[in-house]
Amino acid sequence: MHVHVYLSVFSYPSLPKTRSADESAYFPLETILLDCGSSALRALSYDGWNWTNDSSHFGASNSESSFAMSRASSEETSVPDVPYMIARLFHSMFIYTFNVTPGSKFIFHFYPDSYMNVHASKSFLTVTAGNYTLLRNFNAYLNAKHIKSAYLFKEFIVHVENHTLDLTFSPTTNASGGYAFVNGIEIVSMPLILYYQGNNVSAMKTMHRVNVGGQRIPPNEDTGMSRSRAMDSSYIFGEAFGVENYKFDASITYPKEVPAYIAPQGVYETARSIGSVPEININYNLSWTFPLDPSFTYLIRLHLCDISRNIAKTNQRAFDIFIDNQVIERGIDIIALTYGNDIPLYLDFTILIPNLIMKHDLWLKLHPNLQRKPQYYDAILNGAEIFKVSNIDGNLAGLNPSLKNESSVDGDEPSFSSSSSRTSTEAILIIIGSFLILVLAISLGVYLVAFLRRRNLEWTKKENTRSSLPYRSFSIDKIKMEIDNFNKENLFHRGAFGLVYKCYIDHGSIAVTINRLIQAIPKQDLYIFNVEIRIHHHVRHQNLVQLIGYCKEEHEVILVYESMPNATLFECLHFADQRQ
Repeated sequence: MHVHVYLSVFSYPSLPKTRSADESAYFPLETILLDCGSSALRALSYDGWNWTNDSSHFGASNSESSFAMSRASSEETSVPDVPYMIARLFHSMFIYTFNVTPGSKFIFHFYPDSYMNVHASKSFLTVTAGNYTLLRNFNAYLNAKHIKSAYLFKEFIVHVENHTLDLTFSPTTNASGGYAFVNGIEIVSMPLILYYQGNNVSAMKTMHRVNVGGQRIPPNEDTGMSRSRAMDSSYIFGEAFGVENYKFDASITYPKEVPAYIAPQGVYETARSIGSVPEININYNLSWTFPLDPSFTYLIRLHLCDISRNIAKTNQRAFDIFIDNQVIERGIDIIALTYGNDIPLYLDFTILIPNLIMKHDLWLKLHPNLQRKPQYYDAILNGAEIFKVSNIDGNLAGLNPSLKNESSVDGDEPSFSSSSSRTSTEAILIIIGSFLILVLAISLGVYLVAFLRRRNLEWTKKENTRSSLPYRSFSIDKIKMEIDNFNKENLFHRGAFGLVYKCYIDHGSIAVTINRLIQAIPKQDLYIFNVEIRIHHHVRHQNLVQLIGYCKEEHEVILVYESMPNATLFECLHFADQRQ
């Protein structure tokens, strides 16, 4: 499995001016909370927010026969009454219209219950906002079952260009009695620079937002934008939970370059680290896994703040960050970047998950950096956010999860039957056999976890020695200097696509081969050359020659590869006698 990682790191060039956490509140220009289907003018939710009914936002083109309202047939005590107990049902396309300012975000709430005696498993919903498809063929019942929750919400961040926003809801099922529904809609404005860098032509869907090492942070404890943060314990791989750190008396001070609303103080008051025993720390990673949809680009934001009382100097703790076994940042030293304790920073990374059939589990790993020889071999993380970025046609929709023993068509609950003809002897044999199978399964599970953990560590150590993405960009002056202005004495051979030179870079520490593309190359050969580059970009393995970098200056197309000091496999097989 290979992903493409592009790095955008926030750092501090000088001693930052700081602000206290008291300045962290953001006051949204609009907050619209709709209790869909309700007839009440105002309803108070469990967390103190005022919700209104949705009738004032109906689009002018909606027909009265296209929608209805219904109360849920069952009322679980764990499900808040507002906005989940009443739903707006759609039998055809339905439009909500809002007057908003640019930079809004949307949250849709769903309680997949039976409405009008029709089970929620029959509900398939498509939602669009302008040119963006937020949900397609979405089934709230399957998604809630998958996360083992009675209700759920979906959060999107869409930049609104004008002052009018249309949200279009459409049922997407041909089954008899099929419909679409929504229980609640939130629209909250947010700062334009909160997540976007440069233009705002892409929409995003929040996939995961976790408070690492701490408790869940509910929306009413956010910095004014109603963001919630889950605990990270369910994302941790295996039993390597590390150590939870907390400093509730911390005076979090935000540097000038980090907006105080970037994350609430609760994110930075807690953290998770590997531990205090260096002999143990250097032999394993702190790892999380996050399920993602394939064929999308993702923005990953990591929140860092050193709250440890025994760490106040540079190079006391330095660590590496891996995403899907690729080193994306080496030797992170929070104190060196922030100039002190209790000062937060964040790192942004962009990755592309390739086109796969099934969902992809993204691995996030932290490991102590051994090369810098810090005082403590440890790593620390405070929070993480992962966003799906819309593709070129504005799509954000993924597939519904598939559940065993459950039908996504008729929604029938799984049924279990037992035979009354079994004798007591058969029952005893079944119990004994089940117990033996359980013991065997546990033993195999323990062995598998130990094996995967060992292989995971070995792979990470191997990746430590590999070059990391993104590829290096060499200037033409640098290339000319290394090979003496394309001196023929450095010419290794003439390849199919150009001239190949051998030299050393980085003060003679790395042996490389430099491939200079011939300008007059035939069109067919140029196509083959481009295919070769794509293969190198997608396939990276310790036993394959690695593409290190490139140069595209002065109409040159130059590629820099790892050198093969013992010759190629072809040469070893066919010219062994000559080499001897």
